[in-house]
Amino acid sequence: MVSERIILPDFYMPYPPEGTNPRARAAESKMWEWLVSQDLVPEELSRRRVAGSRPVEMYSMWCPRADVESLALLSEFTAWAFIVDDQFDIEMPDPRRCLATIQRLETGFQLDETPSGVLATAFQDLWRRLCRGRSLPWQRMVRAEIQEWWWSYYTESVRTITRDLPKLDEYRTHRQISVAIYMLLDLSEITYGIDLPDAVRQLPALKTLRAAVTEHMGLINDVHSLPADEAVGYAYNAVLLAEYHFGCTRAHALGVVNELLTDCIVRIGHMEEALAEELDVLGITGQARADIMHTLEDYRRYVRANFDFHYRAPRYTSPPIEALEHGQLLS
Repeated sequence: MVSERIILPDFYMPYPPEGTNPRARAAESKMWEWLVSQDLVPEELSRRRVAGSRPVEMYSMWCPRADVESLALLSEFTAWAFIVDDQFDIEMPDPRRCLATIQRLETGFQLDETPSGVLATAFQDLWRRLCRGRSLPWQRMVRAEIQEWWWSYYTESVRTITRDLPKLDEYRTHRQISVAIYMLLDLSEITYGIDLPDAVRQLPALKTLRAAVTEHMGLINDVHSLPADEAVGYAYNAVLLAEYHFGCTRAHALGVVNELLTDCIVRIGHMEEALAEELDVLGITGQARADIMHTLEDYRRYVRANFDFHYRAPRYTSPPIEALEHGQLLS
C-alpha cells in the first residue's frame, strides 16, 4: 500500500538555521570523483540515487564552516552510508544476505588486508582517512557505533520476517542506533579538531542529551520516509508502528510521533543545564570545557539542519516511485 498524501503536523523547532557551507561545490566535486573511483555509482540509476540523497548539502548545513577537505571527506562517508542503507532498506528483508553484507563490511576495518567487496573496499579507504590524527579511544568508540548501525539492519530483517515488531518505546531506543547519527556526531568532530576526553564523554547528562539528539533525527527521518517505507512494506518506522500497535489513524500516529519529537527538544534543553552542573562538579575547565560547549552548539545546529534537510532532499520529497529508484545492489 502507498501512503496517501501526508499532512504534516506543526513541529516544535526552536533552533535557528545557520546557512550552508560556501565550499560545498568544491567538496561535491571531490565527492563524485571519489565515488566514481570506488565503483560506487556504476550506473545512471545509482548515480541518480546518490544525487537525490544530497550528502554534500546535508553536511554543508551541518558544518557550515568546515574546510573543503573535511567537508568532502564527511560527504563521501555520508554518500557511502546512504548507499549501504539502500542495500538493506529497499529490498525485501533477507537476514542471510544482510549477514553476508555485514561480514564483508567488517573486513574494511582491517587496514593491512584486502577487504572483500566494493562497499568494504570503499569503507577501508574512508576509515583510514577518518582515523588520521584521531585518538585510539575515539577510534574504538566510532568503530563500535558503526558496527552497531550495521547490526541494527540484521535485527530488523529477522524481526520483520518473524513479525516480531517492537513496541514504540523499544523502537525509540533501537532508532537511536539505526539512524546512524551517533557515528556522525563523533565523525563531525574532525571538522574542528575536537576529541573530547572520556571524562566528558561518559557524563550521564551528555549521554542522555546525545540520545535525545539522535532520537529526534531518527523520528524526523521516519516522518519524511513514511511514503517510501510504506510502499515497500518496511515496518521499522515510528508512524507505522504507532498505527500497528495502537490501531490508530494516520493523523493520530503522526501526532504521537510529533509529541515524541517535542519531548526530545525539551530533553536536550534540560540536559544542557544538567551537563553544566556536572562539569562544575568535576571541575572541568579550560579547553575541555570549551570543546564541550562548542559541541553542544554543534548538536543544536545538527538537529536543525537535519530537520530542514528532509524538506530539501529528493530522497524524501519525491513520490515513492521516484524515491525508491536504485541501481544494482553492491557486494
